[in-house]
Amino acid sequence: MMTDCIVIGGGVVGSSAAYHLAGEGKQTVLIEQFPLPHTRGSSHGPTRVIRTSYTNVLYSKMTVEAFHLWQRLEEETKCKLYRKTGMLVIDKPPFSTLEKAKKTALLSGGECVELSPADVQQLYPGLVTIPSGHRAFLEKGAGTLKADKALACLREQIKKFGGRIQDGEKVERIIPGKVVTVITNQATYQAKSLIIACGAWTRQVLQALGVNVPLKVVRTTVCFWKEPNEGQSEGFPIFCDYGIHPPKHFTLPCFVYGFPSIEYPGLRKLGIHQGIETHPDVRDEVCLDNTDSTSDMSFLFNYMKTRLPECGDKPSIVENCMYSMTPDEDFIVDTLPHHPNISFGCGFSGHGFKMAPVLGRILGELALGRKVSYDISCLSLKRFPGAINVSKY
Repeated sequence: MMTDCIVIGGGVVGSSAAYHLAGEGKQTVLIEQFPLPHTRGSSHGPTRVIRTSYTNVLYSKMTVEAFHLWQRLEEETKCKLYRKTGMLVIDKPPFSTLEKAKKTALLSGGECVELSPADVQQLYPGLVTIPSGHRAFLEKGAGTLKADKALACLREQIKKFGGRIQDGEKVERIIPGKVVTVITNQATYQAKSLIIACGAWTRQVLQALGVNVPLKVVRTTVCFWKEPNEGQSEGFPIFCDYGIHPPKHFTLPCFVYGFPSIEYPGLRKLGIHQGIETHPDVRDEVCLDNTDSTSDMSFLFNYMKTRLPECGDKPSIVENCMYSMTPDEDFIVDTLPHHPNISFGCGFSGHGFKMAPVLGRILGELALGRKVSYDISCLSLKRFPGAINVSKY
């Protein structure tokens, strides 16, 4: 089958890429290895945060545009995806993360209000205990996206625009060229352009093409805790707490995030931006770095005892998800060496969902040889020496 564009990966970034391409009339095929919808990747779940308060200015700019693109999808599908809650950013001395995040949010047109620990307690009693000496600010425009619904809306529009979704098909081989051939366990497809956005499986797919992306796949745990009085967190903002002292084996920048009761009535969602290394095919069974698989849970339990003791000793629900982390926690968005009609995006490190409409469009711009709408040179694979296997080219 010959088409204009093939997208491998039916998560939020791949689906966004297919949405943009199909929307402009390109014959587009989206290939996903699992039957849709599923919970095997990084895009599933009821909610995701959307915020502009990043230390990276590029991400903040992308998120500002993503707000508008999510709104456009809402209008197209008549489905409400965004909920404004605000987000409280907390930090400990010397407040470097807080200052950078606040600066980028303000530069992006966001409204931020500095709050003392006493202010937070007065405005949102029971949200979270902030230690003396810590600082916080509220990004008023931040909120949540309905993740599963957003994915369903993207798939709906892809089909409406004439795109094809081939789920339950595993890619077995990719043959680069001016016409790219993709062989799955069910069919063979050919296209002028290819986009690879397969999340935690990107490393395996690209290795066969001579590219060794430095991705670490981690299993991250999300817990839902019973609030002492159902409805107590109504009107609470999300919070993001950088003012923590994580264990030494948490090598990546680490923070705790918390949601008011949104997904399950009477339950508050908390998680750690950290995880245990695993393999995407067996994420619930395998721990690759020999770390005690309960260590992240123990850390979260201790956090709850000191910051949210009224929520009890144990969570009511525990769920797993996956992050694909790069060494510097920045994305990789690039084209395949010597094959500019093949673009790929990966390593979204727990931050990609909110920006997916922009990232998907950029991947399409790259694969089609167009001028890219952002300066993404800082996201190039070239920043990782040795990632390209020269013998393949």
